[in-house]
Amino acid sequence: MKYVKITVIVLLVLSLGIYGAGIIKEKRDEDPTRPVITSDREVLEISVNYEEEELFAGLSAEDERDGDLTDEIIHGKFSQFIEPGVCNLSYVVFDSSNQAGTLSRRVHFVDYESPKLSLSRPLVFTIGEGESAIDSIGAFDVLDGSLSDMVKQVNSTVDYRTEGDYTVSVEVSNSFGDVEEQTLSVHIVSSARQELKIELSTPLVYVNTGDSFDPHAFVTALTTRSGEVLDPAAVQADSQVNMAQPGCYEVHYSAVSESGQLGETWMTVIVRE
Repeated sequence: MKYVKITVIVLLVLSLGIYGAGIIKEKRDEDPTRPVITSDREVLEISVNYEEEELFAGLSAEDERDGDLTDEIIHGKFSQFIEPGVCNLSYVVFDSSNQAGTLSRRVHFVDYESPKLSLSRPLVFTIGEGESAIDSIGAFDVLDGSLSDMVKQVNSTVDYRTEGDYTVSVEVSNSFGDVEEQTLSVHIVSSARQELKIELSTPLVYVNTGDSFDPHAFVTALTTRSGEVLDPAAVQADSQVNMAQPGCYEVHYSAVSESGQLGETWMTVIVRE
């Protein structure tokens, strides 16, 4: 019995010794430092058409044990805009012990523009035509691309069965949280006022305050219903656009042929600062 006790004690001591040696080795192998990411600039300025490698400009990463880890840095997702065109971007790097170093820095898209609406046609409809204004409204963003599927109609006064001037309010947001909201005019007209077709280079244009604006420059053609080509100089333009004041405006175009045929359409003009 005495020898059994001695054997148990010896095994216990050996076990404690092995455990202690393991703890010492683990402490010796433990990495006490985390990698550090640094940036040589507070704000990264890039174009909306940036290349992936541009997101890492000015960054470096060091680890006390592993040394230079700059090539191991990865980036996360952009934050929502702090102000239009300005957001934060996070970065992370891991050392050989799987410890992480992180950094967040400001990003400025120097040529950013807020989302813009687009029209596939002027918002002019013949009574009972059967089309809806919202189906003609799209949107585009310089960072996200097409946002046409994201355009929401928030209000409409349009009665497609009755001639008159109406409005439709829409909004669209990009993935950065920048929202474009506009109330657009919609016109329901009789077929008698659509005997002439006035073609425009675009049904909607964005311009900046202070720019020059010539409404006649957007007229590209004038034809009859039968396809006869008329002189586009016969088209009259009545512009309500105030280039000094941001807002949503219209230009009314009209024409009368020598035989008395009528034609009219409208172009939407959005003035931004």
